[in-house]
Amino acid sequence: MPSSDLPTLRIIKADQLPASCFEPVDPQAREQALAMIEDVKANKEDGLLKHAWRLGDLPSGDRKYTVTRDELRAAFEAAEPSLQGLLERVAARVRTFAEAQRASITTVSTEIEGGAAGQQVVPVSSAGCYAPGGRYPLPSSVIMTAVTARAAGVGRVVVSSPRPSPVTLAAAYVAGADLLLAVGGAHAVAALAYGLGDALAPVDLICGPGNKWVTAAKSIVSGFCGIDMLAGPSEVLVIADASADPQVVAADLLAQAEHDVEARPILVTPDAAVIASVNRALQSQLETLTTSEVAIPAVQKGFAVL
Repeated sequence: MPSSDLPTLRIIKADQLPASCFEPVDPQAREQALAMIEDVKANKEDGLLKHAWRLGDLPSGDRKYTVTRDELRAAFEAAEPSLQGLLERVAARVRTFAEAQRASITTVSTEIEGGAAGQQVVPVSSAGCYAPGGRYPLPSSVIMTAVTARAAGVGRVVVSSPRPSPVTLAAAYVAGADLLLAVGGAHAVAALAYGLGDALAPVDLICGPGNKWVTAAKSIVSGFCGIDMLAGPSEVLVIADASADPQVVAADLLAQAEHDVEARPILVTPDAAVIASVNRALQSQLETLTTSEVAIPAVQKGFAVL
C-alpha cells in the first residue's frame, strides 16, 4: 500500500475532546467470563481443560497445562547466550527498582494517647502473574510482574500465559516463577483465583495485563482474590513541540498502536507543523512496519490535539 494511502492522526481542538467515561469491563465479555469461571469453579481441571481446548490454548486432548521450574530452566538453558544475558539484565533492572520500592515502605509503630498505632508490611503468600500470549510473546510482562512479586517477598509465584513461546518460558525462569500455566483467558484467572484442587492451590493476588475477558474475569474474582487493577486497551499520549524529532514521535506512537487494534495513540502539540511532520513519519513507518495490520486500525482511532 502506498504511504499516501495509509492513515494519519485526525486533528481536533482541545474543546472537541469527548467527555468520555469508559466502562472498565465490557458487559458481554463479563457474561462470557462469568460462565467460564463458574465452570472452572465447579469442575476444576476438567473445566479448565474444556476451555483451553476450545480456545486453542492446548491441542485437543492434551492434559499437560503446567510447566515446572525444571522445564523453565531447560528453556532458559536452550536459549542463545545473547538472549539469556538480555533477560538477566532486564530482570536485574526491574529487581533493583522493585527492591527500592519495597524498602521505601516500612513497618512502623508509634505511641498515641490510649495505645499505639502503626502499620505492618507483609507480603501475600502467593501471586498469579498473567502475561498475554496473543499476537506477540510478552516476556516483559512476565519479568515486570514475577520479579516484582519476588522482590516483595512473595513465597509462591505462578505465571499464566497461553501458548507460551520459548522466550516466555525463559523469562519465567529468570523472573523466579515456581510454575507456569500454559493457559490464558478467563479460565486461567479462575484457576488462579479458586485453584484446581490438588492440581493447583489458589493464589492470594492476580496481577498483569490481559484482554477484555481477562479484565472481566479479574473484576469478578476481585471480591475473593486480590487484583492489581482493571487494565484497558493500550494508550499513549505524546506531548511535543517543534524541537521533537517527528520520526521518534511516530515510532513512540506506533510502539503502542501495534499492541492492539483497540489501542489509541494521541499527540498533543501547539504547532500544526508538528502534526503534519509526525503524520508523514507515521505513513512512512507504517509502510514497512511488519505489524501494520494491527497498527493501522489503532492509528485510525487515534488523534492529535492542537
